[in-house]
Amino acid sequence: MELFQTAETLFESFDNDESLRITCSLTDAGSLLIDQVSEGPVTQWCFEESPHRVLVEVEPEGASRLASHFKAVETEQLPRLLGASFTGYDTSAQIRDLMRELGIPYQVHERAIVR
Repeated sequence: MELFQTAETLFESFDNDESLRITCSLTDAGSLLIDQVSEGPVTQWCFEESPHRVLVEVEPEGASRLASHFKAVETEQLPRLLGASFTGYDTSAQIRDLMRELGIPYQVHERAIVR
């Protein structure tokens, strides 16, 4: 039996033909991944692709520092703590704001729009 869940849905919305799902998980190596996937006609219009994915990656040291910010005993608690602390369409942006404030580096992986 796992003591901590290493994946968490942070936000999920299905409005009309548009959907948005933001999840976070820890890799086996200890990196934090925040995965935002939107799909629908508004996404297609904004990003010229649907579904559109934005993946935020935080190295293990940064994930550990973020967990410490929340006073977590184990980094494995981080997905649940983020789920309890952030909600809404801008959840991923809110978490990135916090990491910038704390000086925690992260990488954003997103397909560039080609016009």
